[in-house]
Amino acid sequence: MVLELYFQMKKYKTNAKFLIPILVLMSLIPISTFGNMAFAEDDDKVIIMYTNAGSLVIELFPDDAPNTVENFLSLTESGFYDQLIFHRVIKDFMIQGGDPLTKNKAGFANFSQWGTGNAGYEIPAEFNDIKHNRGIVSMARGADVNSASSQFFIVHKDSNHLDGKYTAFGRLLTEESYVTLDKIANLSTTQFLYPNNLHASEIIKTAVITRADIVSLPSLGELDRSDGTGQNSMIVSDRYVNSEYNFSVIPPKGWSLFYPMPDSTSNDPIITFKGPKKLLQQGFETFAPYMYINVNRLGDQTFQESLDSRVSQYHKMEELGTLRIDSESIQNLVTADGKTYTGYFLQAAQPGIGLAVPFAQVIISHSDFIYGLTYANHEQNFEADLELFNNLLTSFETTSEASDPEFGSLLEETGIKTSEPQTTEPQGGGCLIATAAFGSEMAPQVQLLREIRDNTILQTESGTNFISTFNQFYYSFSPVIADYERENPYFKEAVKLTLTPLLASLTLLQHVDIDSESEMLGYGIAVILLNIGIYFVAPAVLIMKVRSLHKLQ
Repeated sequence: MVLELYFQMKKYKTNAKFLIPILVLMSLIPISTFGNMAFAEDDDKVIIMYTNAGSLVIELFPDDAPNTVENFLSLTESGFYDQLIFHRVIKDFMIQGGDPLTKNKAGFANFSQWGTGNAGYEIPAEFNDIKHNRGIVSMARGADVNSASSQFFIVHKDSNHLDGKYTAFGRLLTEESYVTLDKIANLSTTQFLYPNNLHASEIIKTAVITRADIVSLPSLGELDRSDGTGQNSMIVSDRYVNSEYNFSVIPPKGWSLFYPMPDSTSNDPIITFKGPKKLLQQGFETFAPYMYINVNRLGDQTFQESLDSRVSQYHKMEELGTLRIDSESIQNLVTADGKTYTGYFLQAAQPGIGLAVPFAQVIISHSDFIYGLTYANHEQNFEADLELFNNLLTSFETTSEASDPEFGSLLEETGIKTSEPQTTEPQGGGCLIATAAFGSEMAPQVQLLREIRDNTILQTESGTNFISTFNQFYYSFSPVIADYERENPYFKEAVKLTLTPLLASLTLLQHVDIDSESEMLGYGIAVILLNIGIYFVAPAVLIMKVRSLHKLQ
């Protein structure tokens, strides 16, 4: 006897009407029909999720991601996913679920924390060559590639920019599953991307079955896999390889890799390496060094034109007092494989209130790309870890044999042209802080603030609530300012100068241990009051002082 596991599910007003027959069915399955299920190999096991929108049947790929598959099976068998919802729904991209904070416990709660929950542990990434096409099931994660746990997503429409950056481990198996996927992906959502009708995306019950238990199993054909050129990036042995941008490097051993998030822009680094935190001389503060790589296409510009624009921008910043250039030169980078790349070498720091982060940057070009390799660290450890950056530079390799541009005139030319900087920033909207920091010495501090936001502020309920409220206010005007920054480089410089005290004050949160809601509130209020003093009280006192002096005269 073989049971038909295709349920043309309807929307139920309550879970009880649906759950009673299902629970009875599940209690009979191990005895009568699925007696061999417990002994099935992982490659024969199938996950079925019953939702209010229909069923999702997922086949697994243990050969490609054995640890991830084992983790997903274990969580499913324990009932972990029961009564959770798909809390992040983006039509034509994906639906995401698996956060225990979304569990329906006599109603939904803690909306501001949705997306931050996990199973209490993390699992290592198992990147593979499976393409993120429609119906592929993959593990969600944070910026750290090894931060996956219980959250997963199902691709609604082909999203191959995720290939090699997220662990794909399964695929929807039945026609009904794709119908269910479309129903959930087309749900109307709030501004926070969770469905307006939460019950419509709820996972009522999950179970582990076998392929043999499915009637009329469809034939989906072989998996669509990357041929090597389609896979954007991966780690091969100790080397980070990026086929899309035609280069590879060897990061320092023991450093963490941070890939850009799915909603990142071309302004963001395509890869960031973060080193372990080191204790500073004060004995109680720590700081983690960064190395990151930006890549842009040259387009209609030559490398010399693009470089002239960037260097001109740096020199204008130095004139404004927002950048301290310690050294700069045009010289050759000779790599370990014997190739020579002529480029721009810079060491600089941003003076101002609070922590000034020194950084080193090398800008080179190959074929149609311009590469910016940057290292940032605390001034106490900057020179000591500079050798690690030099090792990264000498490990640089390109995968094509295209000839490098001619740099003879660059080596001989001592003057700097004053053409306005050209960027590949997307037109329209965005974050005014990221737009101002793009390609500048502020980029390391912005990256640092993102880590503080993710690892400190969002780890508390009060911090999460504040960020949610702040985002609504911030993005009501940020896109307009970001657009004007792109149109007017002088306005962009003014914004950067204005933001310097704010960014410096926010980095103070890196140097404190926040273990409770009260501490988060205390430090948060202190930082807010500090910025009120900087931006309002101090100018007011100065204006009053000037006015009093003017009256005396």
